Amino acid sequence: MTDLYEQLTAASVNNAPGRPDPPLPHGPVKEAGLLSRGGVDPLRLLPQRQQYVEYLRLLGRPCGNASAGTFPECVASASSSHLTLDATPTYFFSSVAPLLLRELSPLSKVVMMVREPMERAEMLFRHTGAWSNTSIDALASKFLTALRTERGAAPILARAAACPPSDVLCAASAWRDFSGLAMMDALEHKLFAGGLYCYALAVWRYHYFRPGRVMLVDSHAYFSRREQVMEQIIRFLYGRPMLPEERTLAATGAVWRKAKVVPSPKHTLSPVLRLEVGALYEEHVTRGLFRMLTDMRSQEGAWVVGFDGEPWTAYPGFAEFNNVETDWDVVPAAVVDRWSVWRAVHDGLSSIGDM
Repeated sequence: MTDLYEQLTAASVNNAPGRPDPPLPHGPVKEAGLLSRGGVDPLRLLPQRQQYVEYLRLLGRPCGNASAGTFPECVASASSSHLTLDATPTYFFSSVAPLLLRELSPLSKVVMMVREPMERAEMLFRHTGAWSNTSIDALASKFLTALRTERGAAPILARAAACPPSDVLCAASAWRDFSGLAMMDALEHKLFAGGLYCYALAVWRYHYFRPGRVMLVDSHAYFSRREQVMEQIIRFLYGRPMLPEERTLAATGAVWRKAKVVPSPKHTLSPVLRLEVGALYEEHVTRGLFRMLTDMRSQEGAWVVGFDGEPWTAYPGFAEFNNVETDWDVVPAAVVDRWSVWRAVHDGLSSIGDM
């Protein structure tokens, strides 16, 4: 989201001649820098109203000086003359955040980037820089062990997987219970749990998202077809075509704050762990992702951009979602085969989580 933040707030687009929209606030330090200051737990920031309003004030956001009681009124009255942007997804895991946002800012538009879950975990492992003395394999093993040993974890995931695709409340309730587990207090577990999109998004779908006010963006498409994707993001946010300055910036393809870490084997999941983590995602993400995207687009009024190429082509429902005839009930052979291979490996290496 840092890159999209820059695309939307760079001086060349914020101060473009003829820009019909109010400029977005832009400071030299983005949200993440302020969230790391002492006394702030970014993962619990939003549910704490006083701290959230303070956070807005430090960033120079409209209504940053409002009290918790006057915040909704301020947002409503300022919405026509001020725009604000929060590019910190640290409260994505919270089952309370959608409820509070619904009260404080019910008309906000939300853009969510979706990356292939294993690639997401590896990218965040490199980008975060919090585990310089360990490997992603070690973190994956701890996460899988926690799923097997923490009381309630496995049954909750099984309950979530059994939810009918149309029952968003069922998945939202399961995620509420899962995100409340003690294991979810650990950042390294969020590294992998954050890829369980179908469950985590259910809370937001049920409590907060509104037709025409949420956009899901395939981050792979964003980085490979920046100008085309940004054109749709601009139309979603502002209801207008791109300005020449916005198109010029998007066409550069520049990536801000790209993780400056020399790749090494410890940053990539080993074949055995890739099979085991991949099987988890296949059961809880792969099999339901395109059904979720289809329902959000056709029934819930969401904008969905991308998801029309790699790495999504082997996901069930890819062809139908992209207007090619297929059958929802048929799981591609590649998915079934990888699941079967993993089961054989896992049965023979059941202690791998302790390695």
